[in-house]
Amino acid sequence: MTERRMLLPFQAVANFFKKPSGPKCPECVSVIIDDACPNLDCPLKVTEWITRWCSPEALNIPGLGQPEAEQLAKLGLVLHPGELYGLSPGDWARIEGVSADQLDEIQRQMEGSKSPKPSALLHGLRLPGVSANMAKRLIEEIGSIDSLQETKPNRFQEIDGIDEAMAFEVYRWFRDSVNKQALKMLDQIGFNFTD
Repeated sequence: MTERRMLLPFQAVANFFKKPSGPKCPECVSVIIDDACPNLDCPLKVTEWITRWCSPEALNIPGLGQPEAEQLAKLGLVLHPGELYGLSPGDWARIEGVSADQLDEIQRQMEGSKSPKPSALLHGLRLPGVSANMAKRLIEEIGSIDSLQETKPNRFQEIDGIDEAMAFEVYRWFRDSVNKQALKMLDQIGFNFTD
């Protein structure tokens, strides 16, 4: 009997460290959770983020579309939009189908994107459940991206259209290390989070 009692804690520890099972993301093979890939480094997630960042509702960089975003992600050149602004000419040369003239236009558009409306910038950050309209509402209610970073979930829930789950997801987004790194880099580039 004592031998069995001794094995139980070891089995519990072994079960704790078991690899999760279930359907896997086709791109990065992480186990899918709640119908989505949880891996923030997943090329599909990075592609979605860059594509949203460049969309007309966000930073409006039309020269940088889905195909280019996909290549940037798959080559591991970017994990978040802040890294777009630090790519070298050699990095851009690795992107197939982008001519020198197109690259000049993309870089001009990126330079012009550095002074967006706060709601467009917030929409481009790809917070969970935050559409372009919700981004406008958040900025109207809270005031700035800096203020959003300090906002608690219960305050988010006071905003029409935000339930408890979404409030927690938005709150958690601002505490994630990759997102913090993106915000820091964007701040250093000159994006304004205070207005």
